[in-house]
Amino acid sequence: MKIQINHIGKMEGHADFVAEILKGDVTSAKLMTTEGSRLIEGILVGRHFSEAPVITSRICGICPVVHKISSIKAIENAFKIKPSEQTIKLRRIMLLAQMIHSHALHLFFLSLPDFYNLENDFDFISRQPKEAESAIKLREWALKVIEVIGGRAIHPIACEIGGFKVLPKEEELKDLAKQREVLLKQALGLANLVMKIKYPKFSRPTTFISMTSDKEYPFYSGDLKILEPILKKKAKPEYRIISAKDFTKNIKEVEEPFRAAKSAELDGEPFMVGALARINNNSDKLNKLAKGLLRGLHWKLPQYNSFLNIPAQSIELVHCLEEICQLLEETAKTLKPEESWESKNRIIGGANPLGKETKGADATEAPRGTLYHEYVIDKNGFIKSCTIITPTVSFLKNLEADIMEYLPGLMKMDPKKRSIKIRSLIRAYDPCISCATH
Repeated sequence: MKIQINHIGKMEGHADFVAEILKGDVTSAKLMTTEGSRLIEGILVGRHFSEAPVITSRICGICPVVHKISSIKAIENAFKIKPSEQTIKLRRIMLLAQMIHSHALHLFFLSLPDFYNLENDFDFISRQPKEAESAIKLREWALKVIEVIGGRAIHPIACEIGGFKVLPKEEELKDLAKQREVLLKQALGLANLVMKIKYPKFSRPTTFISMTSDKEYPFYSGDLKILEPILKKKAKPEYRIISAKDFTKNIKEVEEPFRAAKSAELDGEPFMVGALARINNNSDKLNKLAKGLLRGLHWKLPQYNSFLNIPAQSIELVHCLEEICQLLEETAKTLKPEESWESKNRIIGGANPLGKETKGADATEAPRGTLYHEYVIDKNGFIKSCTIITPTVSFLKNLEADIMEYLPGLMKMDPKKRSIKIRSLIRAYDPCISCATH
């Protein structure tokens, strides 16, 4: 028996799903990417390192900020460039804004209608008009933040290696921060809607990977925390910490003939990244209101129900708003003129400042999970090799393993209802096929 779902809508990009059942056992469950490889890594080979942040930001229209910043950070590590604290704050604000924009989109317009058995988003909007307006307003504000700091909302142009071409105006930052109370009320309303939903009872122990830090709930920088699955009752969670720069020493990409996207494994096993992984690894670092939302759920961490990635995103939405408004206020008070390393050195097309081959890598948290960029740059400043591992590539095998375990319980359902259940689990992960086929 074969179960096939052509075109899984309401997610970024194009993909199909195919499962094979033999004598009642699920023998395979595959997410088939139906858009071709875009070969961004190959396009970058032979190009000057200054072009990498500009080109890689085109990988995705939903999360261009994190690709650009990840690329910049990797190049800065290659040349041992240390950006100013002001630059780091402005980058963190942009990342938080992108989280808000992406999470609001996914929560309200892509995932939640599944749990009301609604295919048409307009039907869902008519049922929840207040929350629909909140989701739209949150996205509009977040995009405005990115525009003010990055120069434009999509594919920002102001941020560059070692700083910014142009800095935002103090008054613009203050005006954005003034909307704090209204925005938090909207985010909490959206989170409350998310938390009223009864999610399917499902659990499959897996490994969770995300950035971690002693100081904060990290998106911009930190080490990587690998939380091992608890396989025995009453066993304590075990984890290990590795440097973000050692990502590819532990996590390996896998190429498969049936899809354009690669997938990834840790020690030959699947793993999960994203909001649920971050909550499992860093819940103690959440801001006050977000921590209160989590406490109200009475979760026993770590949680292994992948559907709960949805309420995890709603908690992060509130956390990010708390964080971003504070950073906007702080930065507006201390904003001062400064020239970026790239502008100061006029390096476009110029030689490698070290005069020798070098390698740089780093990781950043994207809305869908940990994103990794790595570059080898020759002595003349041209890229010899490039490795980009996106969150969807990382969690793809874990998603398929979840479906393999979830599917047997759906076999007696009406095919249409079963299809909705499968798609709702896929969409809970918030996959981005454009990033996966980069």
